[in-house]
Amino acid sequence: MRSKHIQKLIPAAIEAAEKHLVKDKIISSEFNGYISSFGASIISAGLLPTVIFYSQKGDSNERQKIIAALEEILRKHDYENINLLNKTIELFKADNQQDKINRLTEKISDAAIALKLAIRIFPKS
Repeated sequence: MRSKHIQKLIPAAIEAAEKHLVKDKIISSEFNGYISSFGASIISAGLLPTVIFYSQKGDSNERQKIIAALEEILRKHDYENINLLNKTIELFKADNQQDKINRLTEKISDAAIALKLAIRIFPKS
């Protein structure tokens, strides 16, 4: 069932990749690493630490582009207007929100998988 949902997300993921990750019709190979690490980080560290890490400004703002692309995908399919960092913090601060956290984690994970598949159609630098 999740695979059908992920399949529906791929067109939005392609658009999000073009908007946030592609430059001159080429995608930087570092984005492949970032999106792969994103999914692994959710599994190992959890949703909140992962979203915080990817939302932080670092030496480059490239990680933040992954968050922007995921937000774009989620806006088209699940949430009208979402800021992943604010939404995640809000859910973790509230009591008895584990079901909502689990649903958000699943939706973000699905969007990340769709984005990982989508970036494969672009030539890498």
